[in-house]
Amino acid sequence: MKEQSRTIVGIDWSADSHTCYDLQTDKSFKIKDSVEGYEKLLKNYPEAVFVIEEANNRIGDYLLINNREVYVLPPCRSKEARKYHFSSGTKSDGLDAKAIALTFKEHPSYCLKARYSKVGVKITKLVTAYNIVSKMHSQQCNRLYSLLLRYFPEYLHIMDKQYRSDTSLRILSVCPTITELKKVSNEELRKILNKENYRMTSILKNKLDRIRSEGISWEDTSCEGKLILLLVNTLLSLRKGLEVLKKEMEKTLKNSPYKIILSIPGVKAVIGSYIVKAYLTHDFKSYQEIQKYAGTAPLLFQSGRKSIMLMRKKCDNDLKGMIHMAAFASLKTCGWARNYYRRKRKEGKTYGHALRALGNILLKIAFSMLSKMKEYDETLFLNAKGIKTTQLNDTSFSETFPYPEYSQDAQLSLAATKDVVDNLIVT
Repeated sequence: MKEQSRTIVGIDWSADSHTCYDLQTDKSFKIKDSVEGYEKLLKNYPEAVFVIEEANNRIGDYLLINNREVYVLPPCRSKEARKYHFSSGTKSDGLDAKAIALTFKEHPSYCLKARYSKVGVKITKLVTAYNIVSKMHSQQCNRLYSLLLRYFPEYLHIMDKQYRSDTSLRILSVCPTITELKKVSNEELRKILNKENYRMTSILKNKLDRIRSEGISWEDTSCEGKLILLLVNTLLSLRKGLEVLKKEMEKTLKNSPYKIILSIPGVKAVIGSYIVKAYLTHDFKSYQEIQKYAGTAPLLFQSGRKSIMLMRKKCDNDLKGMIHMAAFASLKTCGWARNYYRRKRKEGKTYGHALRALGNILLKIAFSMLSKMKEYDETLFLNAKGIKTTQLNDTSFSETFPYPEYSQDAQLSLAATKDVVDNLIVT
């Protein structure tokens, strides 16, 4: 195969082989998913630009390790590209690879340049594992709900949303059906829970008494009990796995220069890992690019005289969910965030819209911090908006302070909120 200079090579990856398309010669070829296949690709295309559908695949990592220029195309864009370039709807690996290459040539803004770093690889693996375990946890929660609704509805209805709490699951592991629950007293359950540092509150006791009195006893519930017990033990095991991953994420971040991400209000180990992972694996040129990637920036739709703003759906939905959680968490500790959220709600924005707008700001702050490798400075942020903040040591408030719901732990945020944040306008 003849060497090409700065040729565009689209790659449609799969488990055992990868279909590649050389845009310059209009030819497709396959390589094996092995070191031999990767080296053959590098040898024949020493200066090519490689474009690949974004996903967890080895070939993309191998190209980056060998200092090759790699661009990733989101899966949703890849599907659109095939429909756009091949209206017949025909699908094949060769056509997919060609569509990926053509998309980069005609719409390079749809692709993001990939980056490689050892810290990024470690955090990517942790984030991927966390995604898998958390999704398994959600699936098992749904299955438990269905089982309880069918075989133990009294427990589900009386416990309400608390049926998924750690304490509730531990009780179910001891008494998976009404038959077992009636055989065990609250005092016996309290002793079991105390050994594992769970609390038996008076409210919980009353709920368990109600379940015993209102529950219907069946003749044989051994099969149902085994199913519920199996799911409960699975959920408890998955939660332990999530805690282990959280601790590993925190350790990895704190031992790296990117620990500064943890200084942002509402950002802890898991959310910080998702943000750092996106930053280290993509060469974002501006904060607008990472906002679009995360789906926090709205999409402008225009047709004739019609012009509306839409929620961006072609994005990293996992990162989008984490930014949403960060925005919600920041309301508890950050004064300006809470005032900004309130203002958006008063403007008529929905709960989700207001949180996305706040998350958009937090993501902009995160990009600036990671680019400059500086910790979060609320005073600097507010001053950038042309607002004079209070002195750092002026954090005392009278009892008549109009925001009693704020925690007194966030003194700097409170100081800024008291004097300036009511007039804060953030774009």
